[in-house]
Amino acid sequence: MNIFKVKELKNDFIISTIVSIIFFIIIYYFNLHFIFHNIYDSLEVIITISITITGFLITSLTILLVFPENSRIKFIKNHKGYKYIFYAFILSIMLYIVVSIISFILKILIFFRSYYFLFLLIVIFIWAIVSLFRCIWLLKKMIDIL
Repeated sequence: MNIFKVKELKNDFIISTIVSIIFFIIIYYFNLHFIFHNIYDSLEVIITISITITGFLITSLTILLVFPENSRIKFIKNHKGYKYIFYAFILSIMLYIVVSIISFILKILIFFRSYYFLFLLIVIFIWAIVSLFRCIWLLKKMIDIL
């Protein structure tokens, strides 16, 4: 599965990377280093939120897979963008799992505070949030069709 063949998912990655870089430039330019410490202090919350959203996304994906068959659902399943829906959901699930794992590792290695890992966490977390909005947008479009 090559997710970057889908233009929107590639754009989500690019947008989230640019937003993250702007976020870090603002932090360094205005000397707001306390934000990094606040993020380190909030790792437990990030883990909890990521795991909870992962559960909701898995539930949503499962509901989409076992949707009852009717004419509108058949229309959606025959559409060329049907695979895109699953790519978006699977990508979001994977991103939130990675955010949870990185947050857990940073929480365990409390004495090893690396800004590189924190930057990676922030980039992936912003990417996951953008991806979550993409999934919500897709669900809204599906409801509009139904």
